[in-house]
Amino acid sequence: MKVTIDDNVTVLPVTPRPNLVDERVFTMVPGMTCWHRRYLVDDKKAEVECADCHEKLNPMWVLQQLAFAENRYHELHARYHDELKRLGERSRTKCEHCGQMTRISKS
Repeated sequence: MKVTIDDNVTVLPVTPRPNLVDERVFTMVPGMTCWHRRYLVDDKKAEVECADCHEKLNPMWVLQQLAFAENRYHELHARYHDELKRLGERSRTKCEHCGQMTRISKS
């Protein structure tokens, strides 16, 4: 069924899309109210619970958080020791008052 409006315009038989304003495809989960930093581990039930808000947590998520924290700790520890080593090798520094190089006392 072709309807011609003008010589140059032809209306195609297309049905309009339904109005999807009221129908939501995605819904947001409410944001976390707790950071879940302390854990209660029940080894008999094999469950982990937040010590602050008492929400049940995924044990694999908790393990991932602990592994991330440990990795970050080791990186900071290594960086700290590298900085101490670098500072220990220095024997001179620039004086804040006169701008001349001066010896660093090791005592």
